[in-house]
Amino acid sequence: MKKSCFLISFLVCVTVFLSSAQSFSDYKWKAEMAPTPEIPVEFADADAVIFNNETYSRGAFSGTYPYIEQLATYRTQYHVKILTKDALEDYNRIVLRRFKGRIGDFVQLKTVDVRIRKASGDIKDYTVRDLPIPEITEEDDYFDSKDDLFIYELPDLEVGDELELVTIIESKFLDQGRIVNLYGSYPTLNSSFTISVPLKVKLKGDIYNGMPTPNVRTTSTNRIYRWEMKNLKAVPEANTQGTIFTKDLEYFIYELNFDAFRQDQLMSKVVNYADQIFQYSEDFLKVRVRKKKKLTEFYEKMFAEGAVAFGKKPEELQAVEKVYLLNEYIAKNVQLLDKELEDFEKSEGIEYFLIGGRTDYRNMMRIYRDFFERFEIPYYFAIAKERFSGPIDLNFVSSTQIGEYFFIFKNGDGYLSINGFGCLNELPWRFYGTKCYMRDITDRQATLQEINFGELPLKDVKQNKRFKRSQIQVNLSKNTIVQKVSNSYSGLYVRNSRGWVVTGHKADTLNKTIQKNYDRKFRAHEEIKSTVSNAKVTKFETSPLANFAFKYGYDVSIENLIQQDQDMQAYTINIDEFLNHNIRYVVNPENRILDYHLPYLGIDKEELILVFDKEVALANTAELVRKVENEYASYEFKVTQIKPNMIRIQSFYNTKELFIDKMDAKKLDEINQAFIEVRDSKFYFILK
Repeated sequence: MKKSCFLISFLVCVTVFLSSAQSFSDYKWKAEMAPTPEIPVEFADADAVIFNNETYSRGAFSGTYPYIEQLATYRTQYHVKILTKDALEDYNRIVLRRFKGRIGDFVQLKTVDVRIRKASGDIKDYTVRDLPIPEITEEDDYFDSKDDLFIYELPDLEVGDELELVTIIESKFLDQGRIVNLYGSYPTLNSSFTISVPLKVKLKGDIYNGMPTPNVRTTSTNRIYRWEMKNLKAVPEANTQGTIFTKDLEYFIYELNFDAFRQDQLMSKVVNYADQIFQYSEDFLKVRVRKKKKLTEFYEKMFAEGAVAFGKKPEELQAVEKVYLLNEYIAKNVQLLDKELEDFEKSEGIEYFLIGGRTDYRNMMRIYRDFFERFEIPYYFAIAKERFSGPIDLNFVSSTQIGEYFFIFKNGDGYLSINGFGCLNELPWRFYGTKCYMRDITDRQATLQEINFGELPLKDVKQNKRFKRSQIQVNLSKNTIVQKVSNSYSGLYVRNSRGWVVTGHKADTLNKTIQKNYDRKFRAHEEIKSTVSNAKVTKFETSPLANFAFKYGYDVSIENLIQQDQDMQAYTINIDEFLNHNIRYVVNPENRILDYHLPYLGIDKEELILVFDKEVALANTAELVRKVENEYASYEFKVTQIKPNMIRIQSFYNTKELFIDKMDAKKLDEINQAFIEVRDSKFYFILK
């Protein structure tokens, strides 16, 4: 399968997980299938042409600000003509994700329907649940994830057919706004995005790069906004990794405003981002302390213990040292709740969360605000927009443009940042190289100030490192593997890799956390059994001076992973069971419309030391060894026979340049393909 046919993405802002217990109904088509339009000359050579692609959103809202509740309906529908076999591979299956767990309580797949117009003109309307379910083999792209998907086959779909699909999803997640473009993987004759909101809910938005203005109409209850474009070229990479589509494509931003749901109306109108930052602090950062003495005693103890580590008296601690101590305590000891607060917790003071070691995001931010003000440390509240979403447009004041709120405090002649549960001055990579803005929220008259952290950390190859080392005992006789794994990270590799490990570490459930990953990995292979043990974090640096070094390890034993031939003289193991670099995937490398941007540069190394119970050789070494390099990246795969029963495997994936012109995107893809070819191969061991 070239790629998925209909992976329901539920727009771009909602993470999609679906429940196996869910069912869905057929759609009652509101009209006959639209006539086949004439395909423009410029799209005549396309693999497929989308005649119509539309998204429709309608929401009902209730509650009191800021605790707004929503019940929204999202309908996506499109009509496509398949012109080549390549496109047929993209559309001959319907693939739907299953909403699972807590997400399933908030999101429901309500309707899925498909109809086809054959080349003869006959129209077939299918019941999706009655379509055949294909047999998913190990060679299929969906084999490892098949338990998380509904997969149906369209066996009579042919080149020349037209297909129309509609899906309806109900969601209780609050839609506050987003950045949208209307481009897709194939040329589209008509593409639209419509949102219908109650008159009480205000919508504001702006258009960019020549995006047409929306059509707006009003009913007795709702105001309906529709953005529409025609004859769009195919831009498969428009919403994928490495793309900053706002540089080149038409797009729009919208935001829903819920001020009418406030019990107390705003004292002043938000007209700029200084106002926006201050209003956010008024809405979400008001500090409540219930037990002042208890909080004071906590800080006294923290400073006393920290002063010893610094070789000082508590009263000699500098502001930066105090902030470091608080930040280290939160990073290493306070768990971020993955559920809403209990009713009784909503009225608790910040000391309840700080001392109790469990907090939601808002109370964590309140803890920092109180700390700065309590100990008279001058600070600012800052906003940033992700680099891949383009710069903040100061003329369009909208929370939709804000990727994150965080704190800034002055340290000598410079500034340091505090960002969520990260380390001191550990800014996420997506905010480097962008214009950030901050203001003093203790002063109602304060103005907006610009701050830019530069892009040097993005290019720091020496500091941005990932190293995975596995010592693997292989018992061919018993078909067992005992693996001792060590993972080390530094620089910008840390932030994206540490979170789930730290969560398990804080909750003392790291063994279970990693075990779940292995259970998921092998869920399609009932015969393979794994057991994780001895999981622990061995290094957790919260200071930039230590480059945020992070290290954790674990042991895992795996049964029945090795495949044997009939005479048991040769053994194979899938390489992807061991190697998994953080590669930078490139969509549409040969014909990219948009330039490619790497998130950051770095060195990514994996090493396997395999020790067998018998003397073996890797028979397919010549097929696996690689050394590919160009100005943008490199990949190398090395095999060394250390002893008759010991083999070392080394794999290196390194990146060199942040920006890649669209004409050179295929060069990065060449490096990626070298690794993918190795990863998708097998180790083929023979007895000596």
